[in-house]
Amino acid sequence: MNSALPAGPPRVSRRLVHSFGFTVAMALGFTAIVVLAGARWASYEPVLEDYLARDFLLYRDVTARWLSGGPFYEPYQLAGPYEVTAGDILYPPTALLLFLPFVALPALLWWVIPIGVVGWALWKLRPAPIVWPVIALCIWFPNTGIKVLTGNPVMWSVAAMALGTIYYWPAVLATLKLSLAPLSLFGAWKRSWWYAAAALGAVSLLFLPMWPDFLIALRNSRQPAGLLYSVGEVPMMLIPVIAWLGRRPDRR
Repeated sequence: MNSALPAGPPRVSRRLVHSFGFTVAMALGFTAIVVLAGARWASYEPVLEDYLARDFLLYRDVTARWLSGGPFYEPYQLAGPYEVTAGDILYPPTALLLFLPFVALPALLWWVIPIGVVGWALWKLRPAPIVWPVIALCIWFPNTGIKVLTGNPVMWSVAAMALGTIYYWPAVLATLKLSLAPLSLFGAWKRSWWYAAAALGAVSLLFLPMWPDFLIALRNSRQPAGLLYSVGEVPMMLIPVIAWLGRRPDRR
């Protein structure tokens, strides 16, 4: 007659240990991000009133003007060379597909949606703790806070990149900012990315009469940094890419 073996202590699964470790690391990383971001935002307090929602209001009002039959690009942008200043429209006509809904939608959604998408992608990727300091530095980077504060459309390019790290094809939509277009090649090794690129090309034909004006406005623009004028937005764009590079092995 076999005697029953005494039950040993319950074994904790490796998955549970990893989940607990990730939760702790995420909590610590989030705390560091909040502290760094809080310190950065505190430095913006003196100019908060001047910068808050400045870009969002600009593109919303320009879109409303276009709906009323007015121009999308300023007349001086088409008349000849000009020095780029705040208020100049340098987005392609397809950006109207993003701007149009927010003529009527609550302004708060302009921030909530892209920030929520990026946060969801980070949670989905669950990057290793070693990359959290790098992500925190990208969030702390001065230009990141300024772009969020003003409501710059680059937030939506970051959201597209974040979705691209999960599904690949949405990275095509990061071409909203043409100066950052090389980053939109993320996922080009997937067939779905090429389908999305073809679909975007087809949609661009809807704005065919506006493309010559866009190219003229771009050609006439003058700025010291030239094509590198958006280089300060690269750390912001790299937030989801860094999370993708540092994702857990079981997410690869």
